[in-house]
Amino acid sequence: TDDMIPMPYMNVQKRRATGNYNVFRTGDLERYPTNDLRNAFAGIATGLEVIERDGSTGLNAEEELGLFRVTEKVGINSRGNSPVFIIDDIPTDITEMPLDPQEIESVTVIKDIVGKAMLGPRGANGIIYIKTKRGKAHERVMNVNLEEGVSVVDRFPGWATGSEYATLNNKARLNSGMTALYNETDIAEYAKNDPYNMYRPSVDFRSMMLKNTKSFRRANLSSGGGNETIQYNAYLGYNGEGDVYKIGEKSDYHRINVRSNIDVKINELIKVKVDFFGGLSIRRSPNYGYNSNFTNEDGNTNTALDLVEFNSAINDITNTPPIAFPVYAAFGDNAVAPWYGVSSNFRTNPIGNLVHNGYYTETGRTGASNMTFEYDMKEILPGLKSRTYAGFNVFNSLRIGKAEDYIAYIATPGKTASGQDTIRLAKVHDGIDMAGQEKLHDYYSQRFVVYENLSYEKNFGAHDVQAGITYFLSRIAKNGIEEPQRQQNAILTGMYSYKDKYVFQGVLNYAGTYSFAKDKRYAMFPSAGLGWIVSEENFLSDVKAVNYLKLRMEAGILGYESFLPPFYDLDRWGVNSSGSAFGPYSTNQWFGSNTDNSVYRTTPARIGNPGLTWEKRKEFSIGLDALLFNKKLSVEINYFNNIRDGIVSQLANTVPWTVGISTSRPWFNYNKTKNFGVETGIQYSDRIRGLRFSIGGNASVQDSRYLKWDEPNYRYGYQTRIGTPTDGYWGQTYLGKFASDAETKAVPQIYDEVLKAGDLKYKDMNGDGLIDDNDQSRIGNSAPRLIYALNIRLNYRNFELTAVGTGRAFYDIGMTNKYFWSGWGDNNYSNFVKDNQDGEYPRLTYQKVNNNFVASNFWLRDGGFFKVQNAELAYNVPMRAANLLGTRGIRLYVRGANLLTVSKIKDVDPESINSGVTVSPLFRTFSGGVKLTF
Repeated sequence: TDDMIPMPYMNVQKRRATGNYNVFRTGDLERYPTNDLRNAFAGIATGLEVIERDGSTGLNAEEELGLFRVTEKVGINSRGNSPVFIIDDIPTDITEMPLDPQEIESVTVIKDIVGKAMLGPRGANGIIYIKTKRGKAHERVMNVNLEEGVSVVDRFPGWATGSEYATLNNKARLNSGMTALYNETDIAEYAKNDPYNMYRPSVDFRSMMLKNTKSFRRANLSSGGGNETIQYNAYLGYNGEGDVYKIGEKSDYHRINVRSNIDVKINELIKVKVDFFGGLSIRRSPNYGYNSNFTNEDGNTNTALDLVEFNSAINDITNTPPIAFPVYAAFGDNAVAPWYGVSSNFRTNPIGNLVHNGYYTETGRTGASNMTFEYDMKEILPGLKSRTYAGFNVFNSLRIGKAEDYIAYIATPGKTASGQDTIRLAKVHDGIDMAGQEKLHDYYSQRFVVYENLSYEKNFGAHDVQAGITYFLSRIAKNGIEEPQRQQNAILTGMYSYKDKYVFQGVLNYAGTYSFAKDKRYAMFPSAGLGWIVSEENFLSDVKAVNYLKLRMEAGILGYESFLPPFYDLDRWGVNSSGSAFGPYSTNQWFGSNTDNSVYRTTPARIGNPGLTWEKRKEFSIGLDALLFNKKLSVEINYFNNIRDGIVSQLANTVPWTVGISTSRPWFNYNKTKNFGVETGIQYSDRIRGLRFSIGGNASVQDSRYLKWDEPNYRYGYQTRIGTPTDGYWGQTYLGKFASDAETKAVPQIYDEVLKAGDLKYKDMNGDGLIDDNDQSRIGNSAPRLIYALNIRLNYRNFELTAVGTGRAFYDIGMTNKYFWSGWGDNNYSNFVKDNQDGEYPRLTYQKVNNNFVASNFWLRDGGFFKVQNAELAYNVPMRAANLLGTRGIRLYVRGANLLTVSKIKDVDPESINSGVTVSPLFRTFSGGVKLTF
């Protein structure tokens, strides 16, 4: 209860904090075998939800490349928002400065309003505040850590084999009133699974292209210590992992982090801190897909989405039927080399794309430095201190590669004029290779922060005062962004404690941003908190079960702006200078036949809104912290109610089409939502003879509401979003399947002209005798109402066992990605389609029945699951044996991550149903290692 909580610009004694904070150290994070620090937060903080969506190699899945953004690999949510990472006082994208747990001294998770206001608007979504390790006087410590392991694919949804595909395609054609395409001989040949058969190939692209494992390794060396004058901490770390590509160019990821933190005591009043960080990452991979200009098929320049090679590969692997074409073939005695097969419908050969489309190396470079000048001004006023800080970091990602192509033909069997069998060839890929390497993309970001902080602490008997004033400036520049993101804040903080049991905290934040008109850029945002340490009262002095009990409450308003492109207060105009025709339809000119109809036209590109201003975050929280039963049981309970008021939005519905600005709508402070819930944490620790143990968990129950929303003028009350959860899943209400063809005509469903028995039947919500979009209502919720975690730690003699499990419950997952929504035309068939015909899958047809694939609760499943998130078994070598080896400590350990998933959903991973379907599958990781302390 007396521990200090690291916070922006000041530290707060835990017993005097009026909000809820979770603080973690290196040991809490390093047990998770991962190269992505975000995964290590899973289950350890109350109210913090970690979602792993993509198991791809490296960390570049969240990189911003120009104005485009790749699918987020790992998401962290806190009370419905994504918190900002602050690393040594600089707001930073964690994918641009990936840290190792061994670099970190402390992590503070900040969720309540007073703590967030200490940073200002950047902290409005919550803060993960990270301080890196510093040296300590009269202490010399060196740690060496070596860890090696393997990552194994957890769930990888399957697709039909060649014979299964032909059988399903025949059935689909027959159900659509067509003739079956494949006879028994065809199917028997496909069952041989020969990927090179020219006439009846059956290719398992996934097994030929991808492995089920990839390597994992970490190694690091750190040293810290010093004397009264200088303290230092130095760190060198390596992270690496392989990839799942079985063929093609080398594919892997390597990262090196170097850090040096130095504290110098100039004299009794002045102290200087100087920190340096350097990071280098190298991602090697084959190209997937060829274009000599590194552009899309539509001719546009590559975007971030085009650069995620695995997503493209898995898309082709799952889309291409196994019998579409052979991998490659050679014909005639004069054939010099085999060529790859393609077809008229599927013109890409996945194996050719992976083996012979070239390669790239993506290098990420991060550099950071910051300096802090601390001046104890006690000679002017005892308790007064000054801290001056300047920090800068820069990130650059450069991808260089070579494009190559392969020779591929469409081979069509036929006959000559004399009746002999022949094959007609149509060349699709020319096999042209680029002469040398080219730059695929070049992305950079720069962040600069400077602040001056004056703090004052004083004790007046029963009165304790802690106050501070901070002036903060920040600038973030990224390529592809029109204007650097700039903010400045003046932050006044204060804490008053009476008898160390009544506490008041307050923050006034005067914030400014470049994003609005000059008269709207600055605003004052207040917040305050109260704390009462009830256990210090006389009426609880005789209650032996209560060792510590604190009640706390916070409320306030904090500004937020989402850093949209700037100048939305100003009009933007576009000039059409192409000389387009102008005149009545259809002659496009006014008079005669030779009139020059080329004119220049000026049109509004955006209507400005000079009244646009800050979104207001209005937040209230109340909670308690307790230590009970001789401090064996710790409990925390938090209730929060947060309102987002004036969310900046374009009003597609409130501003109607008839206004005439549909393509240039202004932005308004309009939408309003509420997020509320209860968070709890409990931990029990005790000792039974030689066994020390700790067991506990945390849970968050939360919900949300639309209070004001830009929506159409719905005809029916069940259609409105106002008053409903913001995560509502909207669609048709499924009643069952039509029992007969005649039943489909009783209440027509407009999505198809003709429906048949076995198609899905929906509820006529408005009773108009017709099923259309007006009958859609809220049929579920897509975000979990309950997020929870369990943990256990056992210590017996020199052995330690630690395990963390996480879970989610009471929400729905829409099974609507292509693994579930496939099975028409000549596209591929998933195992779900194959195994659930006329059951959990609708009637199988060759022509798509649109009616069966609109959003409805037929496709909803219970999304609840529980995962054994990570576990570690360690052995600490006895000191005597360790000393004989010249060390102060030796720790041997084995670790695992994503070990077990319990869910009603079996084919796909409920944490990310797209993993293994449209993005990389998730992995179970097993590792072992040793940590040496000198």
